[in-house]
Amino acid sequence: MTPAYQIIADNIDVTATLAKYLNSLRIVDKTGIEADECEIELCAPEETIHLPRRGVRLQVLIGYDGNLVDKGTFIVDQVGESGPPDRITISGCSADFQGAFKVQREESYSDKTLGEILTTIAKRQNLIPAIEDGLSAIVISHIDQTNESDLNFLTRLGKDYDAIATVKAGRLLFTPVGYTKTISGIALPTAKISRSDNVSHRFEISDRESTYTGVRAKWRDQAANKTRYSTAGEGENWKTLKRDFPNAITAYHSARAEWARMQRGQQSINLQLANGNPVIHAGQPLELQGWRQEITVVKWITGEVTHELSDGGFTTSFNAEDRTI
Repeated sequence: MTPAYQIIADNIDVTATLAKYLNSLRIVDKTGIEADECEIELCAPEETIHLPRRGVRLQVLIGYDGNLVDKGTFIVDQVGESGPPDRITISGCSADFQGAFKVQREESYSDKTLGEILTTIAKRQNLIPAIEDGLSAIVISHIDQTNESDLNFLTRLGKDYDAIATVKAGRLLFTPVGYTKTISGIALPTAKISRSDNVSHRFEISDRESTYTGVRAKWRDQAANKTRYSTAGEGENWKTLKRDFPNAITAYHSARAEWARMQRGQQSINLQLANGNPVIHAGQPLELQGWRQEITVVKWITGEVTHELSDGGFTTSFNAEDRTI
């Protein structure tokens, strides 16, 4: 199979124009509410090619001859040149994260479900809300968005409720960490990788936070005028969250989210595929075959994924963590 790509700039196919100048093409598929990234490096002697303007929309497809996968549309936000030899670097971020997403806002939400809050944000950003039912039904008595962008606010909500907020193809997605279904309930395809597939790896088991037996979050009981704690885990050696929470329910969700994060972080693996796989994306269930049992029995989910095409071929590299918690 021969690695291939297609680049469409403002609805014009520029693949053939760039082909003789391309040094590398890199796509970074981010987790959560971070913008995916695209970087194109061209070997371009002076005046052979014009520097593109910022704001150009680049649709990028990668894969192999006859089987390209659309990796999204990116807005060019940085252009640079270096040399000798002269090289042009074109960088862009996902078109889904432009404009109003980064505007700081002053908002308050009282007696709203998490689904209602997320739907409000989605409509403000002209997105379609797609929220997992269990998360959508959680009632929040009060939460403030103070001098905070929607981007940061969504990140905070995800951390508090052990969820992933992301934007893909015009939809605001909010699902539990490690969720392996679409919002409509269809199972996500599992990426299956064998050790015989020319893969390099690094597997780690870390116990940096293993001395903790649970997490507790404090909240103020106004009626009793006392500080109380909501907990997750067992009560021998607590990790206490620094924030003060408005009520027991909110405190519990945050304690449970942090406890789950700590447990997931104990096992991780980094993989690089010498033969790139354009289908692999962030947040995908992963099955590993042919490694030691400690690796193959784990139910993995991918983190950040990097696809790169260059003179050396097409590679895919990514990290993954245990999704069983």
